[in-house]
Order: sequence, then C-alpha cells, then structure tokens
Amino acid sequence: MALLTITTEESDGVRASFDLNDDVGAYAVHRSNKKNEYPAVMRRAPSQTNVIASLMVSKVIEDFRPNYLFLIGTAGGHSQRDDLKLGDVVVADYIDYSAYWKLKEGKFLERKQACDHPSLYLRENFAEVLRRHPERWVPKLRLKRPDNSSPVVLIGGIVAGEVLLGDSNNAEQKRILDAYEKALAFEMESFGVARTVYSSRSSVHYNPQFLIIRGISDLVDKDPAENQTTRKVWTPLAIDAAATFAKALTEDLFTSEAERVDGERRMRWFHF
Repeated sequence: MALLTITTEESDGVRASFDLNDDVGAYAVHRSNKKNEYPAVMRRAPSQTNVIASLMVSKVIEDFRPNYLFLIGTAGGHSQRDDLKLGDVVVADYIDYSAYWKLKEGKFLERKQACDHPSLYLRENFAEVLRRHPERWVPKLRLKRPDNSSPVVLIGGIVAGEVLLGDSNNAEQKRILDAYEKALAFEMESFGVARTVYSSRSSVHYNPQFLIIRGISDLVDKDPAENQTTRKVWTPLAIDAAATFAKALTEDLFTSEAERVDGERRMRWFHF
C-alpha cells in the first residue's frame, strides 16, 4: 500500500495517523528492517500540480508496484453543494481535469484526457461502508475542532487543475466552478495520479487501484479574505480528518485482504 501526500503539513499528519516514524530513502515507514519489507509506505511530492504528482506516482510504482495507492490531503470545497462544510472529507468517485480546453470563437470547449477513475472496489466495499459508521473513525481524531463539529464523509466528484483557486471574485475561477457544477472539491494533483495509474496497466499481472481522500480546508465560493482566514484554522483539522478516515479504511482493507488468503491474517509485503 502506498500513501501519497503533497504538502509537508499533509505529510506530517499522515505520518502521525499511520505511526510512520522511520524513513527509508524518500519513503516514510513504520519501522525499517533488514529485509526492506513494509505493509505501507508513504511518499511526499516535492511540490504541487498534476505533473509533479504524476512523476511521484511513477517513482512509487517503479519502486514498489503497490496494489493500492491513496492520495491523502486537503482540497477546497464548494459550500453550496451537498451541504459540504469545512473539515468534512470528500472521497472522489470521478475526476475531472480543468486545465485542457480549446478557445474557439469566444467559447471554451472542454477536451478530455484518458485516465483511471477512483477504484469502485475500494469505494463501495470500504469507503461507503465506513462513511455510514462515523463511530468507527471520528472518535480517533487527534485534534479538537473550535466549533465541536464532527466531520462528514461525502462521495462525489473532484476537479483537478493547475491553478490554485483562491479568489471567488476571479472570472476564471467562476468559470471553472460553473463548468463543473456537480463537483464537491477542487485541487491540483488527482488527475496526475489518475493518469499515471492508467498508464501503468502494462500487464494483466498488475492491476493498481487508487482512492482520493481529501479533507476540506477552505471554501472556494466564499469571500477571499474570509477564506484565507479559515484556511489557516481548518487546514490541520482537514488533514486530521482525511488521514484518520484513511487509516480506518486501510485497516479494514488489510483485514479483508488477510481473510482472503487461506483464512490467515497475512498482509501483502512491498520490497524495496
């Protein structure tokens, strides 16, 4: 299992939730060992954007060929959709790429790039189940919220672009929000992950699956000054929610995988 993060704050949050206290090269692990065998590894991208995320995933797949990849971190949410609020968790069921358009006669015409979308197996069998049982993961949150709220998990679309959406008064930002009127969250890396997983299916013997788990750190439809203030407060809380939910989900996944192997509680190992 490969855990993917982007910012140092996200990386620190995932390390804490998954108890990854050691390092092997660019990877964080629970504890290094002489055989270099690890049930889970984490790697952080050196910066944002889909291009950098794609390069990171390529390297992770080259090093470990993980069966499962989880991108864990934050995103901007839209407060007018599905009652989404700060600190909630969005698990993606579809990824749109907002940076590929053709300008023609005063119109923006969307163009598509082939990619994988988040795993139906992981979403239906684990994310959806855990979403309905917040008592299994919400009590494990490490940080106390200023409004004493509890995060909710929503399943929906995520838009990945190449521009930070930080100004709700900006015409281009408004155009993107209107173009993807059903999307719950907006960020800059999911398409890079999705495209690389798609490109890595070069053999019938390797079927990598991935999931995008994002905590909502800010609201892209709100006033820019207000949004900047709330982002500072809610970013660590959003990371905490996404990482805690991801940890509970992976524990369920490990249990399921173990039970499928001759009834023995064995995990898949990665070799470095």
